[in-house]
Amino acid sequence: MLSHSYTAGILGVEGYVITVEADVGVGLPCLTIVGQLSGALHEARERVRAALDNCGQPIPPRKQIVNLAPAEQRKDSPGCDLAIACALLAAHGVVPADSLAGTMLWGELALDGVLRPATGTLVVADTARQHGFRRIIVAEASAREAAMIPGLEVVPVRDLPGLVTALRGEQELRSCDHAAAPSVAAGLPGPGPDLSDVRGLALPRRALEIMIAGGHNLLLHGPPGVGKTMLARRIPGLLPPLEHEDALEVTKIHGVARRQIPDGLISRPPVRMPHHTVSVAGLLGGGNPPRPGEVSLAHRGVLFLDELPEFPRACVEGLREPLEDGAVSIVRARYALSYPARFQLMATMNPCPCGFLGHPERVCTDSPAAVQRYQGRVSGPFIDRIDLVVPVTPLTREELAAAEFGESSATVRERILVARARQRVRLADSPWANNAQIPATGKAIEHLCPLTKDAHLLLLGLARRRNLSMRAVHRLRRVARTIEDLDEQADPSAPISVDAVALAARMRRLPDTLTSE
Repeated sequence: MLSHSYTAGILGVEGYVITVEADVGVGLPCLTIVGQLSGALHEARERVRAALDNCGQPIPPRKQIVNLAPAEQRKDSPGCDLAIACALLAAHGVVPADSLAGTMLWGELALDGVLRPATGTLVVADTARQHGFRRIIVAEASAREAAMIPGLEVVPVRDLPGLVTALRGEQELRSCDHAAAPSVAAGLPGPGPDLSDVRGLALPRRALEIMIAGGHNLLLHGPPGVGKTMLARRIPGLLPPLEHEDALEVTKIHGVARRQIPDGLISRPPVRMPHHTVSVAGLLGGGNPPRPGEVSLAHRGVLFLDELPEFPRACVEGLREPLEDGAVSIVRARYALSYPARFQLMATMNPCPCGFLGHPERVCTDSPAAVQRYQGRVSGPFIDRIDLVVPVTPLTREELAAAEFGESSATVRERILVARARQRVRLADSPWANNAQIPATGKAIEHLCPLTKDAHLLLLGLARRRNLSMRAVHRLRRVARTIEDLDEQADPSAPISVDAVALAARMRRLPDTLTSE
């Protein structure tokens, strides 16, 4: 007898429907599962057989073949266990075949028949909704996660015997209440370091505000101990909350990366701070089975790389495509997939190995060749993709004592919200979400970032004197647009002023011997 059930596979952060076909016929007793299995799914046959034996539903000795279609897609999640078991039960006539119609099944089976949660429940539930399934059956521990997807009946199940009884019609399947499902939390960030704790550093503070307001990338360079990392740790207090669709997207990525989601959708933009010993697969994604890297876990948030030159060259150069495209493509012999990676990069670096090149009070002890090798770890094409390159100059003890504390994070965040609202209005009829995403090609930048005559002349002069690439020129222009958006007195539709271009130029100053421009 032939029967069908349905589950899902995960490719990147998207799902696809898997049809589980079970056939019971005459022949030597065996249980064969085919369909390009890999990873934890290799042992599904033993888990399913033991679970059926130990829950009072032993499989008669027959020739049994289970196929997971489509056969060309690799399948590696133990979440397919439940669908395999139900297909076999329907093929043996234990449960009615029509009881599985319109139902997606997702969960890992323990040897005693208890249903365990499987990674990626949110992606699977969203796949079920997109493909017209009316309900999904999951483990009790996964029900709240699956219930985040509206328009889908979510049925939590504790173990296989209880599900068999319900499928036979001997008891009713109880659905999860969507009203009890966790949703996006309130928008304000939790307690953390505040910008009001920072004295001085006016230009870097302003750069941090511009970065978050316009979606730009920022590199702070200066001697050790001047406050570069201190500023970075205050980013979470400045980031506005995620919209519902963005929160759902971010939560799916973190769920696929084997991270539990106990409190519902991730409402705050993620801030990822990987150590400089991170591998290429850890930063960009990959592995076996493939998992999202730090750039994808920072999607819709900020990726902070402290001491940028200390990161492996392959990691730094590998960021060039995600910074441009907002996605990272991983191509291997057996698979090709794409992870979203629309993040803002904030990085810090010292000007030389000892850190004191250009320090007003300390002497640099490195040779010119050592300085050149150190700065050469960050290539010119990579620097070209950074909108804001800002020096952080040390303050003397007297200057630090005289400096006043700056504005609070809440005050700065209010200005950022106003600037982002202006951008949403300006970009409402376009596919771009902020100024940093405006493309340099075509007429978009001319239409959305017009310049006054004086600003245009200043920008041309800067390009000649600093030998700027066209990419760097366009980035200056977009930064100037964000500076205007932060000025509440400025007209959002007016051309960019010369003062905004001048300030943007001040925020693109490379270390002394770095000659990428």
